[in-house]
Amino acid sequence: MNSEGLKTTTSNSSKEISDNNTFFVINVFGAQLYEKPSLGSKLITRITVGERIVAEKIVETKQSIHIGEGLQLQGDFIKVKNQFYSGFIHSSDLTTFRPQLESIYDGIMIPNFKGRVKSKKTEKRIEKFNDKPYEIIEDITTYDNVIYTYTDFNDCFENTYLYKHMTLHEVYHQLPVHDPKIDITLKGNFILMPEFIEKKDNQYIFKGIGITRSITILENQDGLFLIASLDCP
Repeated sequence: MNSEGLKTTTSNSSKEISDNNTFFVINVFGAQLYEKPSLGSKLITRITVGERIVAEKIVETKQSIHIGEGLQLQGDFIKVKNQFYSGFIHSSDLTTFRPQLESIYDGIMIPNFKGRVKSKKTEKRIEKFNDKPYEIIEDITTYDNVIYTYTDFNDCFENTYLYKHMTLHEVYHQLPVHDPKIDITLKGNFILMPEFIEKKDNQYIFKGIGITRSITILENQDGLFLIASLDCP
C-alpha cells in the first residue's frame, strides 16, 4: 500500500494516528470489517467499494489474505470508528489512491485508478510468426497512474496495464475492473473475479473468463506490476 506517514505497531499494541491517514476501499466486493484485528474474528459488515475511511489505529499482525498457493495479500489491520460502525479492516482491501467510481451495470460499481490522460500514441512493427511477417499495431495511452497498451494481433488482441505506483494487493483488486464480467442471476448481479491458478517465477496466472484466454499479473525488474490479458473472440 502506498501509505506514506502511516505508523504501524506490534500485534500487542496500537497507536493513535492523525486524521490525515485517509484510505479508500479498493475491493470491488467491499472490505470486511472485523470485530478484532484477526482474520478469524467475527465479521461485522462489509464496507462498500470506494468508501472513504480514516484510520484511528494501526495494528501490525503479520496476517495475510490467502488467495492461493503462491499468492498472499499482506497487510496490517486498520482500526476505524465512526457514527456508523467500529472495527478492523485488513489493509489489503484499502488504498491511499482516491478512486473514480464508475457504475457498470445495475448499480455495480468499480474503482478506476488510471487518472488523467497524459499522452496517446500508436506504434507499428513487423514480427515473424511461423516464418511469416505480421504487422503489429500498438495503441499506447499514458495516464497519471497507468500505462495502457492495446495490441492488435489480427485474430487476437492483448491489453496490458502497467501500474506506476501501486503494490501487489492494489493491482490484484484491479483485475475485474478493466474488462468487467457480470454474472446475472435470480439472486442478483455480481461482478466476477478471475480465478487464481498458479505462480510461476515473477508471474501470477489467472483463469480467463469468456473470450479472455488468460490473465496475468507480472512483476518487472523495477518492482512495478503489470496486468496482461489476451482476448481471442
